Amino acid sequence: MVNKNLSEQEWDFNYLKKSTKPVPLVLGSRGTWGINGNKAIILVAFSLPDIAVMRDLHNVSKNPIREMKYKDIVYYAVNIVAKKQVEYVIDFWKE
Repeated sequence: MVNKNLSEQEWDFNYLKKSTKPVPLVLGSRGTWGINGNKAIILVAFSLPDIAVMRDLHNVSKNPIREMKYKDIVYYAVNIVAKKQVEYVIDFWKE
């Protein structure tokens, strides 16, 4: 069996296809997601209001929202790459 690292888009696509009631996601909360070799967190939601709330909940309301289109899905994402912000989110989800 070969393990393949999935891209953000592939992961979200697979999640949406398997879920009957998708909820917003926090990718990387265990410190396993990375961008350019650094730990990163990606907030993902499937509506603009949900991603806006996710940004506020994780103290990153100034981080830009990306609208992503992949195959037949649309989702919204926010990257968190600042080391202190990433550490804050990882600690938040440990509890």
